[in-house]
Amino acid sequence: MAAAASLGAASTAVSKEVKIEIGSFDGLRSWNSVGLSRRRVDFHSVYSSTSRTNSLIRAVSTFGIGTLRLTTRQTFQLHGVLKKNLKTVMSSIIHSMGSTLGACGDLNRNVLAPAAPFARKDYQFAQQTADNIAALLTPQSGFYYDMWVDGEKIMSAEPPEVVKARNDNSHGTNFPDSPEPIYGTQFLPRKFKIAVTVPTDNSVDLLTNDIGVVVITDADGEPQGFNLYVGGGMGRTHRLETTFPRLAEPLGYVPKEDILYAVKAIVVTQRENGRRDDRKYSRMKYLISSWGIEKFRSVVEQYYGKKFDPSRELPEWEFKSYLGWHEQGDGGLFCGLHVDSGRVGGKMKATLREIIEKYNLDVRLTPNQNIILCGIRKAWKHPITTALAQAGLLQPKYVDPLNLTAMACPAFPLCPLAITEAERGIPDILKRVRAVFEKVGLKYNESVVIRATGCPNGCARPYMAEVGFVGDGPNSYQIWLGGTPNQTSIARTFMNKVKIHDLEKVLEPLFYYWKRKRQSKESFGDFTNRVGFEMLQEWVDKWDGVVATRPTYNLRLFTDKDTYEKMDELAKLQNKTAHQLAMEVIRNYAASQQNEKGE
Repeated sequence: MAAAASLGAASTAVSKEVKIEIGSFDGLRSWNSVGLSRRRVDFHSVYSSTSRTNSLIRAVSTFGIGTLRLTTRQTFQLHGVLKKNLKTVMSSIIHSMGSTLGACGDLNRNVLAPAAPFARKDYQFAQQTADNIAALLTPQSGFYYDMWVDGEKIMSAEPPEVVKARNDNSHGTNFPDSPEPIYGTQFLPRKFKIAVTVPTDNSVDLLTNDIGVVVITDADGEPQGFNLYVGGGMGRTHRLETTFPRLAEPLGYVPKEDILYAVKAIVVTQRENGRRDDRKYSRMKYLISSWGIEKFRSVVEQYYGKKFDPSRELPEWEFKSYLGWHEQGDGGLFCGLHVDSGRVGGKMKATLREIIEKYNLDVRLTPNQNIILCGIRKAWKHPITTALAQAGLLQPKYVDPLNLTAMACPAFPLCPLAITEAERGIPDILKRVRAVFEKVGLKYNESVVIRATGCPNGCARPYMAEVGFVGDGPNSYQIWLGGTPNQTSIARTFMNKVKIHDLEKVLEPLFYYWKRKRQSKESFGDFTNRVGFEMLQEWVDKWDGVVATRPTYNLRLFTDKDTYEKMDELAKLQNKTAHQLAMEVIRNYAASQQNEKGE
């Protein structure tokens, strides 16, 4: 079993290492379903130095299929590595302070944190906390290094508070005298995911994780503690209603000095009580759904050694993409770059390498498959923008709004679990959605969150999308509706087995009625939840195409306040608005003039 040591401390957003995942918990996963002697290597990294990033880019150029992929959990993926090159690739990544440790298996995966490099205490504390949690839950076995770098253990020193928390057994959390004090010999029932963020910033899809950690500060911005959320998870199985995606729910508040002990208590509760007899039900979300949050909290408190305080009140969540140019707060700039489905290759890859080397930039990945270049001087902004644009990395105002929030998993031909297209299919899906928008009269700057996966495991988090496409057969998708732009509502299954060529039959009526029946500034996801699936299905079933409507014109009927007030007073006597009465007067006048001409 391996664990994570990533570019974000065993796997975080600000890690000092890159995480490279290889295969699944039970062995190396083959490159594709026909059993070619190739492997997939996933590099986790949210924060990477110039040398680390370029070592990965060099590896891509030398090994694999020539492209680098940014994933939905702030990792890199390298596909198509030949078996004979595997140790060379792995050792070079590890020597560059990258790692695949914890990239797969029944243990904690990489810990997400906001990728934005703001020089703010809360953001920096979130990143530090993510590093520490990742280090806490990193397996202690030396086999990983024995296998890939002949026993040379390459890692940064752990903070003393991490070592102390890992070894503490005050409340029976540990296996005494075990080389794996937290995981023991059996590890966890299934994979485990954690994200850390700050209030309002939901760039990490916080509620989809087993544990969500939110930094709480005082009025001066000083971190004081954390709100904890538990029980999120995306994976499910088609036509098996006892499996389901789930949002995390509030557990409580802990002071900042207790966060590692609280997280450890939650992990141990899952270790001791999560199901091990059936992997379909082994994630922590099923334990919490079975027990209820009150019982779960009570058991966690036994391992934590104290009661949780009530959660602190938080403002509304927002999805933050960090695309475009932003001030870091330390005099420097950062630039967020949109990458369709996270796939970097060709001129884009070469240009990124040149820019990163020339300006000695740090790099971060976002959970939305995008990349952030950090530490840019203001004088460099123009030449960097020009070079990026020439490589197809455009500023967000030049990218279709539908593409900016879309995500897809690799699916065919790179994932053996895929049953239909995702990454290769989503460009055409987005173009067809844009065409539907134009047909029903939606404006170009309007958008919906669209995500696609090739199977129901949910790697691109389609169950949080306003429109989710989940592969359920050859060229066939389930359609999920009801997620919201800020990623706080879970979608529901709307239709099953919709063939790819029939998408317009479903999408046209949905977007047509959203355009005409939505409330002010109502998102598509909120609209579908308010109207209800029964009405949506009726619209789809009875759809005969877009109804031609007479053009409307926005005319200013009043040029001064006095005229308006007199018209308004007269209109009220007739139970009309001033606008309605004015239009009547104008129409009657125009009709009378036409009649006079006719006579």
